[in-house]
Amino acid sequence: MKKILLTLIGAVSLMTVSVQGKEIIPENYLMERLIMEMEVTPTYISADGENKLKAIQVDSRVMKKLATNENPFYVYDGDGKEQLVRRGDYFVAPTRLSSIFVIEKDKFESQFRDESVPEKSIKTKVEAVEAEILKPEDVDSGTMDIKETER
Repeated sequence: MKKILLTLIGAVSLMTVSVQGKEIIPENYLMERLIMEMEVTPTYISADGENKLKAIQVDSRVMKKLATNENPFYVYDGDGKEQLVRRGDYFVAPTRLSSIFVIEKDKFESQFRDESVPEKSIKTKVEAVEAEILKPEDVDSGTMDIKETER
């Protein structure tokens, strides 16, 4: 009876940790890790010309700087709101780099342009993760002559 009870408690606690155990990266950690790169990125301007901001796209290099390999992952933005971030989305900040926010890839690319080349739209591809790529040399062809197997 004790074994069943302990197994049940262990299973329930394991499920709650896996369901509720998400890590949320705070804004100050984002700023600490990304501020230097955001300073040298191009300035982007909104389609209506009202807003200017600095932006950096979330890719494997940025995720490595943040010490995460989860996709998606969560952050607290400049307003203290929990935001979902996927590979390809953008971290954006005002030009004075006072806070950091998240904008989805499609929304950013449709609403913002590089200030130095405003007539050119931004189109990027989300990079494939190395683990998701199946290499031909890693796959056994599975084709053998029947005569070879009979030996």
